[in-house]
Formats: sequence, structure tokens, C-alpha cells
Amino acid sequence: MIKNISRISIFIPMILLGAISENSCNFLKEITTLGKCEFRVTTLEDPEIAGVDISQIRSFTDLNFVDMGIISSSFLRGDLPLSFTLNVEVRNPNPAMAALNGLEYLAFIDDVEVARGQLDRRIEIPANGGITTIPLRLNTDLIDILKKDSRQALVNFGLNLADAGNRPTRVSIKVKPTILVGAMEINYPGYFTVTHDFTSGD
Repeated sequence: MIKNISRISIFIPMILLGAISENSCNFLKEITTLGKCEFRVTTLEDPEIAGVDISQIRSFTDLNFVDMGIISSSFLRGDLPLSFTLNVEVRNPNPAMAALNGLEYLAFIDDVEVARGQLDRRIEIPANGGITTIPLRLNTDLIDILKKDSRQALVNFGLNLADAGNRPTRVSIKVKPTILVGAMEINYPGYFTVTHDFTSGD
């Protein structure tokens, strides 16, 4: 009986060691595959201030009377929400499918951090040059980030985020992907900046 207990006590650490070793191999495989994937920011869509479409607005004075009233009312209530969708493409040059189990992000306008958040869903990128688009809906409050500015200055800060081709000219983003290893979610080691051209997370 004692011999059997001794064998079991030796066998259990071997199982644990094997599981740890397998997870380590899977982690290295997943992180290497992800590290070779390339990210880029493509377009900015549906920008709104206080629910007002500002995609065709260049300055505060371009607002019509109704929209100016909506934005002014929001400002007087003490908030001025800015929201927009930032599309991020991921290209996978690997011979096997790559996957993210989620994504943390930081967003900046003119190098001012305006939003941070997390995308909690699995994202798969097909192998051999496959591309997947990740739409990130970003929400912030202009009053929170620029407390001392006037209403007009706040609105102007939130305008002209993209050029005529909807490419975000003033918006940048940093991301930290999450990968699934077995049943465990593991964050990518650190944020990396996503540019307008395909660059890898290495």
C-alpha cells in the first residue's frame, strides 16, 4: 500500500509538469503566430458628438442651428460625448490560422489619450495572408479630457478626425491582444502601436 502511495505521489507531479510543459509549448506557438501577424488602422466611421453626425463638419461654425442646439444642451448638462468606429485590420502571413481571444486598447487624438477599453470576443484570422477587420467603437467625453476648454474649442477638438478617404489622420491606437492557451487567457506582453501600414506586434 505504501509503495502504491509513493508511486502516486511521484506520478502526480509528473502529470502537472507535463501539463505545464504542454501549455508552455502552446503559449509559445500561439504567441509566435500572433507576433507575426500584422496590424493597421484603415478607416474611421460614424463620428458623432452628442449624437450629432460630424462626418461632414469641419468647424464649429459649420453646424446648423438644430445641431448646434443639441451640442450646446449637452455641454450645459456637463457632458459632451464623442464616439466613432475605428477599423483595425489584421493580416496573418502564417501557414496556420491565428486567433485573438480579446483585445485591450488605448486611443489617442493628437497624442491625447481619449479612450481605453476592451473587446471581449474571439477573433480569427485566416492563414496565408488572410485579413480580418476588427471594428472598435470608441466612446469618450470631451469635457472629461479637456476640462478647461470652451464649448467651441471642445467641439473643434473632436472634428476633422479623418480625411476625405475616412483615414484617421489624428487618431492613433495601441492594442494588447489576449490569446487562449488551453482554458487560460493570457495577455500579450505589453501594448504596441498600430499605424496606417501593416506592422507586426514584434
